[in-house]
Parts: sequence; structure tokens; C-alpha cells
Amino acid sequence: MAPALLQASGLRKSFGGVKALDGVDIEVASGERVAVVGPNGSGKTTLINAITGFVKLDGGAIRLEGRDITRLPPEKRVKLGIARSFQLPSLFWGLTVYENALIASSAAGLRDGAREVLEEFGLWDKRHLRVEELSEGDKKLLDIALAMAARPKLLLLDEPTSSVAAEDKHRLMERLVDIIKSRTTVVFVEHDIEIVEAYATRVVVMAQGRVVATVKPEEVRAVSL
Repeated sequence: MAPALLQASGLRKSFGGVKALDGVDIEVASGERVAVVGPNGSGKTTLINAITGFVKLDGGAIRLEGRDITRLPPEKRVKLGIARSFQLPSLFWGLTVYENALIASSAAGLRDGAREVLEEFGLWDKRHLRVEELSEGDKKLLDIALAMAARPKLLLLDEPTSSVAAEDKHRLMERLVDIIKSRTTVVFVEHDIEIVEAYATRVVVMAQGRVVATVKPEEVRAVSL
């Protein structure tokens, strides 16, 4: 396996009496596409939030390329190369597709990045549409495109195909995989096992706040939760 880009060890986070993360260890190598699966409440989204700095851990450590980022706020993690999309797209409603891309690329310090990222994701022809006029699939695609505007080393996706029509799920994932190739490492939470089997290179299985298995995509259906 390639050298680790991300190392998380002993991650712990409780909400009240519920242990959302109970000693989670995960290591991700450069160029991987790691799917995180498990039942609702298993800690998947909390893990994404911990890596991106949106929740403060009770214990454990997170390293990016060997650097301890455990206590860094989200905006500093972005500058180091971590980006994310959300289960519900975090877009600027009322603005056009192009205006959304312009804001994201400007924030990333890329002056001419808006057109480039929209063309990459096949959204340039829809640049004049307002966000609310897009299909659910295109909203997800735009949300991911905005995250990619910063050209991150590590992209975290929380259920990228949720609420997307069945016929659009593979279109979204195929375009994403084609764009990132090996230049960006991806960790994504996903409930659709067919998508996991088709697009992950490795699968981390969680239950009750713990990692219970790490398997190949073709082995994930055999894991009992």
C-alpha cells in the first residue's frame, strides 16, 4: 500500500451517553477510494466530521501526511488539503451555478477556477441556472465540484448518492472517479452497496462507533453487522 496520507488513531467522541466513536483507528493511503459503511448510528458521519474538524474529539489523534491536525479548526484543515461535501448539499441557494463556483474558487485562491471546475463536472452548460432549478443529482455534483475547486489532497463525501435518482447514481460516481483519478484520495460514506462495490478500492465497516472490519469491495456483503 502507498504511504499513509491520513492516519486516525483512538478516536473517541460521545454525545451524552452515546459513544459515536469508540476508539476508531483508520489509515488511508494516497490514491485510495475508501468507502465507510455501516448501519445508521454506527458513527460514519461523526468520523467524517472529526476528520474535517466539525466536531471536537474527546480523545485520539488525526494526522495528515504525518502532521498532527487534531486540534486544527476546519478552515486550517482546508488549507492543508482536506475538503468535504455534505449529505445535504451546502450550496448557496438563490444564486446561479456559476456564482456558486465563483465563490468556491475565489475562496480557494483560484482566480479562473470557476469555469474549469464546472467544465470538469459537466455543469458549464447549466451555469446560468439557479441551484434550486437543478436536479438532485446535479446538486450533489455541484456540491462535490465546489469541494474539488480547492484541489484537495483528501476529499470526504457524506453519502454522495443519497436522494439521487437510481439512473443518475452511476453517472455521478463515474464522473467523479474519472476526474479525480489518482490525484485526490477519497473517503466516502455510502449506504448503496452496489455503488461501494463498483467504485471503492477498500471498505471500512463500522458498527456502534467502532471499526469492525476492513475488507475488499467484493467482500463487503459477507460482513455480518
